[in-house]
Amino acid sequence: MLSGPSPDQESSASHPAPPAFHLRPRRGWLNDPNGMVHRDGRWHVFYQHNPYTPTHTDIHWGHASSADLLGWRHHPVAFAPTPGGPDSHGAWSGAFVPGLERPAVAYSGVVDAGAHSTIVLRWGTDDLDSWSEPIVVGRTPSDAGVDVMRDPFLFSWGGRRWALLGAGMTDDTPAVLVFDCEDILDWRYAGVFLDASAPMLQSPVADIWECPQLDLAADGSAAMLLSVQYRRVLGAVLGAAGRVVDAGGHPRFVPTGANVVDLGDSYYAPQLAQDPSGAAPLVMGWVREASREGETEGVAGCMSLPRRLTVRDDRVLLLPDPVVAGLALGPEQTLGAGEHPLPSGARIELRAGTAGQLVSADPAQAPVSLADGVTWVDSDVVESYPAGTAPSTRRLRPTPLRLIVAEGGSATVAEVTAHTV
Repeated sequence: MLSGPSPDQESSASHPAPPAFHLRPRRGWLNDPNGMVHRDGRWHVFYQHNPYTPTHTDIHWGHASSADLLGWRHHPVAFAPTPGGPDSHGAWSGAFVPGLERPAVAYSGVVDAGAHSTIVLRWGTDDLDSWSEPIVVGRTPSDAGVDVMRDPFLFSWGGRRWALLGAGMTDDTPAVLVFDCEDILDWRYAGVFLDASAPMLQSPVADIWECPQLDLAADGSAAMLLSVQYRRVLGAVLGAAGRVVDAGGHPRFVPTGANVVDLGDSYYAPQLAQDPSGAAPLVMGWVREASREGETEGVAGCMSLPRRLTVRDDRVLLLPDPVVAGLALGPEQTLGAGEHPLPSGARIELRAGTAGQLVSADPAQAPVSLADGVTWVDSDVVESYPAGTAPSTRRLRPTPLRLIVAEGGSATVAEVTAHTV
């Protein structure tokens, strides 16, 4: 029979057991994925990381890699803020730089709590484990009406190297900026790549678009991911389909459709990486968790399960990567109507037409509704992939969780026995 968590997995309401099959550090803080790249047969994922406490302070870059996106190997911390340097207050989000003779990453460096940043580059060794001191390669074009910018993402267009940066303008509107970075050590502001003038981009409301991501095809068709922030509150992730066109010598994105790509409240800052096999781009996002101010032990934050980006009818979709089906499972059981305990790791699939809910140990907490499709439960992390609609990512506490199957319905449940970190 299915059981609840084992004694060593018991947790308090405020601090559930850490996820077992979602990528996370052994301790400390994790937020945005950074620098994702496939190199020498392995996927590398860097991430925003405080290795000392589970708090969003003192941001380093953590590093993990995997051959199959299921089992992850932790590498040493890639680099830390540089005292007196351009990232002394934090090495914020950024991307791997493709197409160079040696590895490099570009990211936002900040020197105080004001969040104004420069674009910083570091050179890496072939194994991606050691990195140079930071080099400032670009600055905020304040004279162009830009208040803040951050989170570089690099791409090629028209035979040149370009970079996107998420931005908030002085008129409190969001934008994506484009820089010419053909000279990787001298980034030059070229203009606005995307603004919020199209009505389809005005909801969810934003005053900054963070972590812009671009998947650009050879024919100019493209898809973007934008993480929405408004008045310093993190919101949804917006997907936009469209085309990249020539705007007087620099690229500009013209949207033809837009949609929220995850319907939960805990998915943010996804990053994409091209797959050398030609498969759809890999996407991983941060499963949000609150900073544990004043604490020194434990872990906060994890990555989502891997997803793949595709576009259908001008809608950007993030579908579960097929490798997720390879997570190790125990025997599958069929459950009828009623309330059922769940192990701390579970795969749930409702029979077509069955309604279901996940509930926490606190009846005051709103349940998570389930529909046709597959749901993965990993401690308090719930990732649902319903058939025919966007996924949802949530955290539900306190654990352990229970499954309610509606009258006349049924569900199959299997314990996830994989421990991928």
